[in-house]
Amino acid sequence: MQATLDATRESIGGLVSTVAAGSRRADPDDDVLELVAQGQVRGAVVELMQRYGDAVYRYCREALRDVTLADDVHQHVFIGAFGDLPRFQRRSTVRNWLFTIARNRVLDAAKRRRRARACIEKVEAAGAPPPAPSPTELIDETRLREALLASLGELGERARTAVLLRYQQGFSFEEMAVICREKPDTLRARVARALPQLRAGIEVRMAR
Repeated sequence: MQATLDATRESIGGLVSTVAAGSRRADPDDDVLELVAQGQVRGAVVELMQRYGDAVYRYCREALRDVTLADDVHQHVFIGAFGDLPRFQRRSTVRNWLFTIARNRVLDAAKRRRRARACIEKVEAAGAPPPAPSPTELIDETRLREALLASLGELGERARTAVLLRYQQGFSFEEMAVICREKPDTLRARVARALPQLRAGIEVRMAR
């Protein structure tokens, strides 16, 4: 009985090995692999392009829905095949292996496209004009601007100049010192004294 079971296992094992070997020999692209074995990788890739180039391109085009991007990915698939074909391990058919490369390139291209679109959207959002203010906000902004200008007019000439250089033009006190030919600390003190006066003038005008 045991001998019969052992014989059966051996028969099954041999059958599986035979089928596996047969499936490897059945790869229709074995001739391509033979070219690789002979060192003719370029010729092998040319043969693959003739056999599967159109099918790979159609896959890329339909997956990406972008003809230009599909052209680019299609080229990179066969560039990748040129580099990887000498290391092909026969774990699948050559055709399946080639379409695995195509799928990975398509996924990479789709990710890059999403990142590019997201970047463009951020740039566009950053450059978009702010929402239009309401009529009430426009009135308040106009009143504030008028109050600011009127209050600036009440400052002395030196104080007004110092405030404008500092807050309108964004100069540092050291830069202002060069412009005004005064010490930075003098200008800093002048601005510090002017701000409460400016604020008070604005508050009075806005309260009217």
